[in-house]
Amino acid sequence: MSQYFCSIVDNALCNPAQRMYFDLGDYRYGLTVVGDGEPIVCFHGFSESSYTWDSINLPGYRLIRIDLIGHGDSDIPEEDEAYTIPQMIEDLHTVIYHMVGNSYYLMGYSMGARIALSYALEYESEIKGLILESGSVGIASEAERAERRKADEELAHHIEHNDGSWFASRWAEAPIFESQKQLLPAVTELIHLRRAHNSPYALACTLRGSGQGVMTYVGDQLEKLSCKGLYVSGALDTKYTTIGRDVFGKLPNFKHVVVEGAGHNVHIEKPQAFEQAVLDFLHKKG
Repeated sequence: MSQYFCSIVDNALCNPAQRMYFDLGDYRYGLTVVGDGEPIVCFHGFSESSYTWDSINLPGYRLIRIDLIGHGDSDIPEEDEAYTIPQMIEDLHTVIYHMVGNSYYLMGYSMGARIALSYALEYESEIKGLILESGSVGIASEAERAERRKADEELAHHIEHNDGSWFASRWAEAPIFESQKQLLPAVTELIHLRRAHNSPYALACTLRGSGQGVMTYVGDQLEKLSCKGLYVSGALDTKYTTIGRDVFGKLPNFKHVVVEGAGHNVHIEKPQAFEQAVLDFLHKKG
């Protein structure tokens, strides 16, 4: 295992961010580190990067914001296995252990929340608290999971035959991101650029390797989680607010916070409300 410090980059909305890479031998993971204090490891959503967290400032905490494989500044492996959730969890644990040891908070958004939840079920003893934003527990029905797998494959095929800009424009029109149209043009442009920056090959591999169509359903394993948790959803995102209410809201160790005026991506659409929900949880937990 090698750790490479590469550069300092400016985080315009918060503190300077330290850009780093971790070499796992066959490929590298990129990450940014922001702030000082107790560590919070952050996983972004599909087609995003560690810079999705730029507007989030949590005083007293150090954010270790990892680029998931094939995203941001992480490598784009040719091996399909690198994009599967089990392999990602193993790789991420290696990176996290070398960065912060075996005691930290874990936070994930959307796809990153799904991966964080599966990760927490594997390494729960290390996690001081779990923060999930607009995340799923997977699809219980095998038939529905097969349908999602088919839809993901169709999207992967289209992405491979186009480019990142095409994908970014199409993804922005997904109903789940309707509320992002209320954001300032400068913010939506940054989102578009982060999405368009991705390799079509990597996006297709991610859909095939770790999309909801292939993810193991974990809704029947949540009682195993003894760590405290926070689930955040936007009121305009009825699908994930329902998951928060009916699934996580019923767990004795979880709190569900609904942010008014926000959709799927709460930390970008309502960053101050998101920060407050997370800080309230951390301070109560701490």
